[in-house]
Amino acid sequence: MTEVTSPDRSGWDPFDVVIAAGAVIVTILVHPVSQLLGHPYWVDEAWVADLTRAPWHRMVAVGSPTPVGFIALLKLVPGSGQQRARLVVLGFSALGAVAAYVLARALAWESRRIAHAAGIATAFVVMLAPVALVRNDLKQYTCDAFCALAILAIGAVTDRHEQFPLRWLVVASLIAVLVSSTSAFVTAAMFGGLLVSAASRRRRERVREVFIAGAVTGALLWAYLAFVVNPKLSVGLHAYWTPSYLSGSPVHVLHAAWNRLDALAPQLAMPAIVFVVLFLAGIYELVRLHARALAASVPALWIEMLVVGRLRKYPFLDLRTSQFLLISSLVVVAIGAVGLVRIADARLHVAGAVALAAAFGLLFTAGSLKYVHRIGIAAEDVKAQTEYVAEHRAVGDVILVNSSGNFGFSYYWPHGRTVLHRDSSGAGFRASVAGVDAVFAPDRTYVAIRDALRKAVQRRLSGGRLFIIRTHLSPPEIVAWRRAFATLAEAPTKEPVGREPLLVVGPD
Repeated sequence: MTEVTSPDRSGWDPFDVVIAAGAVIVTILVHPVSQLLGHPYWVDEAWVADLTRAPWHRMVAVGSPTPVGFIALLKLVPGSGQQRARLVVLGFSALGAVAAYVLARALAWESRRIAHAAGIATAFVVMLAPVALVRNDLKQYTCDAFCALAILAIGAVTDRHEQFPLRWLVVASLIAVLVSSTSAFVTAAMFGGLLVSAASRRRRERVREVFIAGAVTGALLWAYLAFVVNPKLSVGLHAYWTPSYLSGSPVHVLHAAWNRLDALAPQLAMPAIVFVVLFLAGIYELVRLHARALAASVPALWIEMLVVGRLRKYPFLDLRTSQFLLISSLVVVAIGAVGLVRIADARLHVAGAVALAAAFGLLFTAGSLKYVHRIGIAAEDVKAQTEYVAEHRAVGDVILVNSSGNFGFSYYWPHGRTVLHRDSSGAGFRASVAGVDAVFAPDRTYVAIRDALRKAVQRRLSGGRLFIIRTHLSPPEIVAWRRAFATLAEAPTKEPVGREPLLVVGPD
């Protein structure tokens, strides 16, 4: 394998600043910003939004699996728009494209021109990949992807320039875990990659330095995860992710992993086999460029996630929770594509390299275009129901909210004070509004719905109405509601106030 002996050309110039700024602007342009600010929160977003209403001390005490640092960032967003917190998600998408550019640009390419081209190609893939475009709801997944790329970039720079202090990787890892719990997986893989790199160079002192720094960082991350994060992982959350865990023999695990990767082909904008081939080409290119730590860390991250998925500790290749893994891998895929174009340029006429680069770009863009300006958020609208009830409620009226609606109801109730109550649900808590004596169905079962409906009907005064706010209905829950209405001989009417109709029982 040819060794790269070119001088260091990783120093930034004004062109790099322009490209980084352009990456931010283009990332914002390919997302539907106006819809993001106007589209109501769906259930998973609503419980994150409820946390932004909690006092600072309650963010830790309430038991939510959402990283406390991420919630803190959401709380700091200025303004009065009800969906303005999604700007944080969009901001991390833009930062992810910049981090991808920095990572690829910092490698030991033969020329500054190739370094710029590699950085642009990598940023382009990260900003336009469907898996990135569809993640615009109020969750921490774009933050996970950015933190993963940032840790990998810092680790790669540390590996290439040993004078770059390891403490910066330690500090970055400890900060990142506050806003992204999955960054701990990336940190472990990155330190493992640095150990491999140091050992391959037979640098005993470097191995010792990396081992000590990695051990200290690992101990601190373990303590944080064990005493702050793990206690928030409820039984309900574990049950929800059960289908996404891995099981069976190693052969069965690998078979399941391939099937899941193959199913994600539309979100990767390429067939799984193309993804794997370009990923391997990227690993080859990283080794050729002496980026041994990076070449070892990303495959190690896949192995790590396979193991924790088999141990039933973290879902494997779920589109949302594995975004950090997929985006990190797409960076390697982009580097692999650049490497193949470089080989074509060296062995064929320049026209062949241009044709190959154009083919890569056009095919990837074709697979991504339909996701541009697409809002990947459920069409749920508890906001419209809640605001209608708040405006039309009169003395004697009663409000009944289904188990998924408590979060949005509490967030969107006008001028209300959100109260959080710990429980064993997936969110780790339930929400209510102080001073609003609503009835909440505790779960989706028929018995829970029937009893909640009976309680609400008995509470309704003569001449009063029963407003029933429901969202995120599953097919079995719909059947349970129909059965409960039939059992109690209640016939609700539908008030078309938004995407999800409001049910009303009582006089017009």
